[in-house]
This record gives sequence, C-alpha cells and structure tokens, in this order.
Amino acid sequence: MKLFTIGDSISQGFMSGAAARTDLCYSTLVAQNMGLKNYNYPNWPREGIPYNIETIFRRLERRLGSDVSGPIEWARAASILNSYFDEIEDFYERGEGRMKGHYNEQPFHNVAVRGFDAAYSWLITSALCEEVVSKDPGSNDDWWGKVNQPLLRTSHRVLHPNNGELPLNQNSQIDWLHYHHQKEGVENIVLWLGANNALGTVVDLEIKQTSEDGSLFSHITPDQIDYKTRVEKGWNLWHPLDFEKEYAFMLDKVVTTLEDNPHRVDYKVFVATVPMVTIAPITKSAGNIRSEIMVKEWPVDKTNPAPMGVNALKGHIDQTYSYGTHYPYFLFADTFKITDKHLNQAEIVHIDNVIRRYNRIIQEQVAKANERIKSPRFYLVDIGMALSEMAIKRNFAQPTYNFPDYFEYIHPKVDVRYYGTDQQGNMKSGGLFSLDGVHPTAIGQGLIAWEFLKVMEQAGVKGANPNTLPWKEIFESDTLRKNPLKITHEIYDNIQLKRFLLDKIIG
Repeated sequence: MKLFTIGDSISQGFMSGAAARTDLCYSTLVAQNMGLKNYNYPNWPREGIPYNIETIFRRLERRLGSDVSGPIEWARAASILNSYFDEIEDFYERGEGRMKGHYNEQPFHNVAVRGFDAAYSWLITSALCEEVVSKDPGSNDDWWGKVNQPLLRTSHRVLHPNNGELPLNQNSQIDWLHYHHQKEGVENIVLWLGANNALGTVVDLEIKQTSEDGSLFSHITPDQIDYKTRVEKGWNLWHPLDFEKEYAFMLDKVVTTLEDNPHRVDYKVFVATVPMVTIAPITKSAGNIRSEIMVKEWPVDKTNPAPMGVNALKGHIDQTYSYGTHYPYFLFADTFKITDKHLNQAEIVHIDNVIRRYNRIIQEQVAKANERIKSPRFYLVDIGMALSEMAIKRNFAQPTYNFPDYFEYIHPKVDVRYYGTDQQGNMKSGGLFSLDGVHPTAIGQGLIAWEFLKVMEQAGVKGANPNTLPWKEIFESDTLRKNPLKITHEIYDNIQLKRFLLDKIIG
C-alpha cells in the first residue's frame, strides 16, 4: 500500500461542522498527486454528520433571501432549521446512515475521525461505539434534536467497513495500520493527531486542564483511563507532561506495528505538528487594545525533517506576537461586553504556550523513534508553524507565510479570518477556514497538502511533487468561493439570529 492516513477531523475532510468532504481533504490530494488510483475512504451522504452549516445557510438563503427580519421570517427560519436537523437525525439514527452490522465496503486507507486525540487512536473501536450508542437514551426523534453520539457514529462508519473478510469490530486506527502492514506493507503513513488535546478550549471558551502539574499518569499508564472516564472528566487541554505520556504511548504503538514488517517495506511516517487552535476564527479578539508578548517557538528544522536523537534537534527561537485582551466567539467580538463568555489574554497565551510545548514534544518523540529504529523513517511536517505564519493580528497585520505562486494574483485574496461576504455575494474576508470557524476549506486543505508534499518530496517519496498540485481545480472545488453565500452579513448584523444559531449549532 502506498499511503495510509491516521488523523482527526482535518485529515477526515471535516468542513463546516460535518464529516463530509474526505474527497477534498489534503491526504486525498496527496494520493492523487502520487498518482494513486485506489486510495479508499468513506463517503458521507446528506452533507455529512452531525450537521453541515453551509447547507443550513444555503437553505436559509434560498428560502428567505439575504435578509432575515420580522416575526414571520423568524418563524420560517426556525422551521427550516428544525426540518434540517430532523432530516439528518432521522437519516443517521434510524435511516440509511445509521450504524450497521456491516457496510459491505473494503477497509479504508484513510481512517481519520473527527474529534480524535492521541489516545483515541488505540482506545476507540467500533465495538466500543456500538456499546455506548446502544445505551444512549438520546437516540429518539426529538424536536430540535441533533444526531446523538456523532463522534462514535462517525468512528463506527470509519472503523467498521466489515466487508465479510474478517471480524474486524475490535479494530482501532492503529489496529487498521497493523492490518494493512501485515497484509501488504504500508510504504507511506500520514500521522497527525494532537489538535483535539487542546481544541475544546476555543469551542467551549473555557479551560479544563487534565492536571496542574502533569501528574495524570503518575501512577497509571495512558491505557488505564477508559473512554467513559475521559468523557465524564471533560478535559479539553492536556498538561504538556500528560500529553507527552499519551503521545509517546501512541507513537510507541505505531513504531511497534511498523517494525513488525513481514514484507520488509521501506516505510516512511510523516508526523505533523499541532496548529495553534487560538488562530482559528471561531474566536476573535475584541477591541483594539493589544499587547506584544515574547514567547519561545520550536520550529521544525526544514533541512532535517527526520532527526535521529534529541541532540539533533535545534533549540528555540524568541518570537514576539500581538495578543488582544478578550476573545469571545467571533460573532460577538464587535458587540463584546465583559460579561459575555470569552477567554482572556492570559488564557489564550497559556493555550498557545501549551501547544508550543506539544510541538516540541512531538519533535522529541519523532527523534527518539528514529533513534530507536536506527533509521530516519519518521519525518516532521510543521503545520503548526505554517498556521502561525498565516495569522494576521498575531503577526501585526503582516503574515509571513509564503503561499504557492498561484496565490499571488488571485482575487479576492484568502486569509485566516472568518468567511465574510456582502449582500451581493462579494467575498470580503476568509477563504481558508470553513463556516464552523475551525476546519479548513478545500483551499485550506490544498495548502496542508502542499506542506506535506514538500516534506514527502524531500524524503524521496515516489511521485510526490508539491509543484504539480492542481490549484485551479482546488479553487473551483471550494463551494464557498465558487458560489459565495450572501446571507453571512445578516449573521453578523442580527444579534438575535446570532444567538439563535449559536444555541442550536454550538449548543
């Protein structure tokens, strides 16, 4: 097998709130760039699970135009939303999209699942999904109901193709890697996990850290905390020492799996760093008061993306960024009051510094893996630094990222701000993040593919060429750009509609 992907929502092609466009995600683009014809991944009917915000906005715009006002239109908007939620809930809980004993499909080459952190790569199996969902009383046809247990329903769809070949209901992501490696050998592995060890902070606008001192695994190993306990605790930020234990445990499983190599495949693993989740436009700095803060960055050495031993790693650099004082949801930044839910500057800087430490840990674990196997097979792809270089306000309105040449004369330009248009459908901002304010658009996915392909070409992967990415086709596949929404200004301007949508979509 030429390519296998383990990851989370970004690697799955999650866009605008739904696991829907794996066909447009970066790993599919990489497979196409390598000339692979049989890269197998799941398709997601009904615009995906649990809900697709772009579908919601397009239905509102189609039925109500670009202006929602007055009690009659408010009632119609509520009816449109309820109809959509009810349709998706019925389809994925009781209809054709429900969890099944088998899906009659060949095992997938992309087993990325939305919401997965490092531990879920070995912890979640389709058997666990069936057990938890079967006991959940939320599987009812509720008014304003949304699909219950969407993470586990998505996991089951990905981890349990079960075409009758083998009883594979106990397979995790890493188990599927073992399956393919034993069957035919896997030459190139994309491994990108860790973002969900911090992402919940900006979705919840609060920090629930695993421990204050990194002692979560002081008396136990990472596999001794089960799924139920993790959910009940509600952690959304791993202390760096806790992250290190969990990530090392995961990477050790991957190394052990790949070193059991009956086909003697010259495998390569491409490990990505964690992006700064605070740059995602789901949150936005309120007001103009900002501070210059110096931090330690550990950028990946692009001349040595496959270090052997921690001593081969470069040290940190001092970097100054600009931070605002308060970070509410982007919809409320312009009308922010101190009583609104938000993260303050100290919390945002703390989250960023934790992620910076995650990325140093990832570098160290990759270096140790190469040292353990005495071969530079694990390569670093610095997605975290790439996103940091794209940030606007953080970089004093002067992003330093070097886009591909194709981007130089496109109009309108793309950036990391939230997607914005006027009533005529002219794009005014955004283009790299989808409507959930967290996950990339098709264009954003293209840039991720570009970053991976640069390292894969350097590693000598046959067919990998970042300069042959089909940018024209990638831009045309991006529906938010090709067919811009006109209703987004209404979302910004109508305080009632903003609160209504936030309550129903984010919950």
